Amino acid sequence: MIQMKIRWGDLDAPTSPGTYPCGPHMVEVTPGDIKLAKGNPDAVFIAIHPDFYPPETYLITGLEFPRRGVGDSSDPPP
Repeated sequence: MIQMKIRWGDLDAPTSPGTYPCGPHMVEVTPGDIKLAKGNPDAVFIAIHPDFYPPETYLITGLEFPRRGVGDSSDPPP
């Protein structure tokens, strides 16, 4: 199984489910993916290419939000 990371902005921050281009690949986007991304173009998703999918199609399986800079109000106190 092949895996890659994709920025939500690289998919043009979709607001509707569907299959979206990302370079030479296609990525399936579900309503759950859209909800998790919260419109954040810097959200990073993990996409996999299952063996039973067409060669260029990937499926989103996980999400990573970028860390904010040290000292941001969202960081817990030391």
